[in-house]
Amino acid sequence: MYKGKIKSIERSKGFGFIETHEGEKVFFHQRWLRKIKFRDLNEGDEVVFSANMGPRGLRAYHLNLADNEEGEQVKSTRADELFKD
Repeated sequence: MYKGKIKSIERSKGFGFIETHEGEKVFFHQRWLRKIKFRDLNEGDEVVFSANMGPRGLRAYHLNLADNEEGEQVKSTRADELFKD
């Protein structure tokens, strides 16, 4: 699991970026969220997430607010199912 803060959100386009505590920039898209709604995320929110390497760098999935870290986690059996276009 990674931790970071939401750095920016493009509401009209359905994606945003997280900055990890190590300074990495991580992309996320609304369709990869599971236990939280895109509209509930705001710039500056502390989040925890899983990540994998996409064609342009790290991308986050299973995003959750850091306050809800102990909430139920959804696990996918195949990562490629999460990112199919």
